[in-house]
Amino acid sequence: MGDGSTDDTAALQRALDALRPGQTLDIAAGKVYRHSDILTVRQPDVSISGSGTFLATNEDRSEVLLDADRVVVDGPTFKMQSTTRRGETFEQMKLRLADHTGIVVRNVVIDGSSAAGVYVGSGVSNFLLENLQVRDTRADGIHITGTAHDGVVRKPVVDRAGDDGVAVVSYLEDKEPVRRVMVESPTVRNSTGGRGVSVVGGEDITYTDVNVLASSSAAVYIASEGSPYYTFAPERVKVVGATLVDSNTAASVDHGAFLVYAGNPGHPPSDISASDVTIRGTRPGASSQVGVRADPSCTAERVTLTDFTVEGGGKAFLANVPASSYTRSGWKV
Repeated sequence: MGDGSTDDTAALQRALDALRPGQTLDIAAGKVYRHSDILTVRQPDVSISGSGTFLATNEDRSEVLLDADRVVVDGPTFKMQSTTRRGETFEQMKLRLADHTGIVVRNVVIDGSSAAGVYVGSGVSNFLLENLQVRDTRADGIHITGTAHDGVVRKPVVDRAGDDGVAVVSYLEDKEPVRRVMVESPTVRNSTGGRGVSVVGGEDITYTDVNVLASSSAAVYIASEGSPYYTFAPERVKVVGATLVDSNTAASVDHGAFLVYAGNPGHPPSDISASDVTIRGTRPGASSQVGVRADPSCTAERVTLTDFTVEGGGKAFLANVPASSYTRSGWKV
């Protein structure tokens, strides 16, 4: 097992099931463990450690599922052998956190995924994602959704995501939004679709020290969305420090670099603040580099944009909401 030449699915699952609280499964450096089906960690208080590789060979059942409390994953690479299309199902996420508390994932590489690279779903609480490298996903690099709450994402690096680099998304059908998530020092580069970092519904979400290079759509996107997604509003969202370079490369998407958007009536983005934001090289054809925009019957409330430096590109700022909805101060254009 682990030489990369055989299917190790059954042996890996037996090893995971044999773990007892306090034990660690070592994934040795240089080892490649192929799996053609889902792998599930079911035992609480166990660890998976080492710099070896889990290689998924079946894109439709390629996930590794963390389905127990206080699981720690430190060091491995989770690789997708190849993909042919974007996936949407749980089974196609590369690494998925299920409805449990205290899960820690650190120093992990996600190399390809049919869907999201890391999926944090409903009920996940008190989680930590630290020093992750995520690349070449068909969907989001890191996707936090459902009723997930009280988590930290620290120093992720996301390259060539097919959708958002780091996303917090709260759908009305989940009954409650994502709450109390801190994303520290994310780096997102060269996305092939979607936004750099986003909050599409969620409460008490904070991004600090954001770095986004060459986002397909907005580099920072804070929004409520209507049909077909129907999301909650973003409420009490902060962006503290950001450098956004060469944003909105896709001419078919008119986002600019930083966009607050209201698209779901009755769910206005509110108490949104951003400070110390530097913007350079946004696609000149965008309507504006920074925007506060609303669809008919929608609005935004208490948006505060402080100490923005905007260089190059086209128009610096555009809003179609009442001037009382937002404040700007300390801008340099």
